[in-house]
Amino acid sequence: MKGSSGFPCAIACVVLGALLTTGCGAAAQDPNAPVGFTTSQTYITIENRSGNALAEGLIELVPSGVLAPFRRELPRLESGAKRDLPYDLFSGAGGARFRPGATRIKSVRITAKDISGKTYKVEAPFD
Repeated sequence: MKGSSGFPCAIACVVLGALLTTGCGAAAQDPNAPVGFTTSQTYITIENRSGNALAEGLIELVPSGVLAPFRRELPRLESGAKRDLPYDLFSGAGGARFRPGATRIKSVRITAKDISGKTYKVEAPFD
């Protein structure tokens, strides 16, 4: 009798695990987004996939909790180009520089405008 009562619990755990895994995967960065990024230990790489040059923009590293985002202007980026931006170029409220070991980043938010005036906004989890 004891063995049969554990079976429904095992099924519930498997189903719950599958749901949690599916939920986490849905938040991943869209590979077809007009602007993308990849992260490394010392810099973030921004990629322009929009088809037009990005004339201006803003990159924000959004921390977990209540801290204000660390920001940096997005320099002009030609269509299909990638640009590496060191983390120490991002600053927060009051001019504090971002230090990867001191603050946990939840997501990256990129807002950009191309040369035709079209605005793009992308937000994805920080890896």
